[in-house]
Order: sequence, then C-alpha cells, then structure tokens
Amino acid sequence: MVTQYGIKLAVSLISAHFGDLVSKVCDCLLRKGTLTLPDITRFTELSPQQIKNSLLVLIQHNCVQAFSIQRDGGFGVTPRIVTHYAVLFDNILHRLRFSKFLAIVSEELDKECEELLEGLLQHGRLTLEQIIFRAISKQNEGSATVQDGLRESFVKLVNSHYVERCPASEPFLAPPDEEETPLSKKRGAKSAKTAEQTETEEQRALTAAAPMEAKRFSIIADNGTDVTSGEKRKHEDLEMDEETMAKVCEKEVLWRANFEEFIHRLRHKVGFAP
Repeated sequence: MVTQYGIKLAVSLISAHFGDLVSKVCDCLLRKGTLTLPDITRFTELSPQQIKNSLLVLIQHNCVQAFSIQRDGGFGVTPRIVTHYAVLFDNILHRLRFSKFLAIVSEELDKECEELLEGLLQHGRLTLEQIIFRAISKQNEGSATVQDGLRESFVKLVNSHYVERCPASEPFLAPPDEEETPLSKKRGAKSAKTAEQTETEEQRALTAAAPMEAKRFSIIADNGTDVTSGEKRKHEDLEMDEETMAKVCEKEVLWRANFEEFIHRLRHKVGFAP
C-alpha cells in the first residue's frame, strides 16, 4: 500500500513535470484507487475534458494503465463495458532515476543510444519513426546513412532490453468465473470491494496489457529480419511483404523505456541481484 509520503512525492513529481491539473487527477487515483471517468469527475470536480486530457498525459508517460471491464446492469439491464484507470505508482517514482538510466546506456552502449533513450524518457512512448525524426532534427542531418545508423542504435537498445513495445492501451478483462465464495455471497452485489480484490483486478489489467514475451522485444528491420532473434521471418501466410511489414513496424508500433530492466541493472550494480 502506498504511504502518505509516497503519495505526496509522486504528486509532487507529476506536478513539476506536467502541471497542477494532471497532478490533481494523479492524486485522486493514488488516494482512491482504480476509478472510472465519472468517479474521477466527482472526486476532483474538474471538467470531463480536463480529466481526459490529464489521463492522456499520464498514459502517454506510462503513469496510468486503462482497462475495460464488463459490469452487470442489474436484472433486465444489458451489461455495459466500462473503462477504468489504474495509477502506476512505481513508474512515477522511476522518473527520479531517469539520469541513472541514461548513464547506464551511455556506459554500456554509446552516446547515440543514450540520445535515443532520452527522447523516449522525455516523451513517454514513441514510434521508431518519431524517434528517428526527433534525432535527425537535433542533428540537422537526415541522410539515409544517418537514419540507418539511428535504426542500428535503436536495435541495440531493444536487444539489450532497455526498450520494449508498449502494452495494449486498453485491454478488456473478461468477466471472472461465475463461481462465488460463501463470503462473497454473504456480502452481496452491493458490498464494497476489498483491497485484495482491487489489487487482483489491477494486476489482471497489467497482465492483459503486456505484450507476449516473444513480441515484447521484437522489431522488424528493413530487410524483414526479426532483429531480436536474427532469423528470417516467414511470410508465406501473410499478405504484406517484408518491406511493408518493416514500414508498419516503424510507423505504428509504440515503444517505451523498459524500467524493469533498468532497475534490475541498478540492483545488480549495488549487489542486490540474485
């Protein structure tokens, strides 16, 4: 459970980086737990549009995970799909460690990899096309050779597991099994959720959103090769050719920094790794 000090620290970070409106929404989620848009509106007294904009910022920067779930509407009422928003407390605190993450990449890889990672940390999640465009804008050099070099540096980040594909933006959680425990039956449908149930629902959302391990660090290069495995992909059953798949990967797949790997490296440095 997040302490009051933890909440204040997280809200302070969000306020410093994204402003008071976004931090107010973040504070609400940290204190109240997973909520729907109407819930956040009621608790914060902000307009729905202000809340939507704030949630978009928090999602973009990997501080909130959205997920949808089916809720029963009662007897004779059609069940409806409701979107919920869960704050990712650890990811917020990781913002304090961005300089350490950059130092790790600078030491283990190279300066160009560090600059590409810096763009991801600043913007939260980007496509490879956006990452390359940002880099060539800073260098004032956009030749094919430069772009190929940037792609190679990005591949290094992916192969080192410092960068990963983003999770699904809003996974759907299938309704739980109809089986009920005697305790849940006694409480009835209107009883409040326990903290344990809420945590389980949030964990289910994170699990559902996460890409399959084989896909998490997979990137298609221009030659149609899966660079994480170094093996040629087989496209006989796919309508798109290799070049098209590479372009789709570059323009549509969103990437983010893999905080899990960075924390593992930091723990290893201080001797806490198993």
